[in-house]
Amino acid sequence: MIQTPSKQSVSASEQRYQAMHKRVATFRDKLDNAVDSGIFESVVLLNLLEISTLQSCEGHLDHGSPYPWVTVIDEEHSRLFNHMWMRVCKLEEQAKAKRTADAYDRYFSADVQLRLMIARCEQESRLHRRLTSLLDTFYEHSIHLSPFRLVVKRFKSSEMYRLEPGFAEIAKDLPDEFKPDYLERAQAEMQAFTAFLKERFFAQHDSISGRTLPPLSDTNQENARKSLDIY
Repeated sequence: MIQTPSKQSVSASEQRYQAMHKRVATFRDKLDNAVDSGIFESVVLLNLLEISTLQSCEGHLDHGSPYPWVTVIDEEHSRLFNHMWMRVCKLEEQAKAKRTADAYDRYFSADVQLRLMIARCEQESRLHRRLTSLLDTFYEHSIHLSPFRLVVKRFKSSEMYRLEPGFAEIAKDLPDEFKPDYLERAQAEMQAFTAFLKERFFAQHDSISGRTLPPLSDTNQENARKSLDIY
């Protein structure tokens, strides 16, 4: 008789890993497309390491960008940013309708408060420090600076960043005949980083003995996807 491993034989970290695979399989964008297979594992591992993802792409030659990328977000700060932004917009409408000094004072004060919050987030971003720290460790023994080296790009919205290869900002200057090779090598770089994240995740959690790992917490990623438009 063929025996299957019991649930007890599966480590807590492996259970979390499998659970996250199932969760990421439910992610959809605004066009109801699932996560690209070529970036799926990256999305899984980033979320397992408590870096919430918002959007991703494995990279394409016929549309989009010829390189892989993942957008990550601090959901708590993003919700606060959206709340404050909506308040500024509402006060702006009121000021233009009422045309009073008091109304403009409230509008401008709210706008200043929003800008101060963004500046503070830029200086104190735990998400940015977390992601750059992982990259620094991954590239710790790297001697040569490659155009495929992964970097962190900040969006204008508070606490939202994109993990992408270094050449992404000037990819528009890449001749078409070079794009297939650049895409393949950029994907290989992302896959190597993902393998590093996987090794780090299992090393961290397997080293915990005699403790029960907390269950995976639900996120508000779908709400974030609906409230933010960064296509």
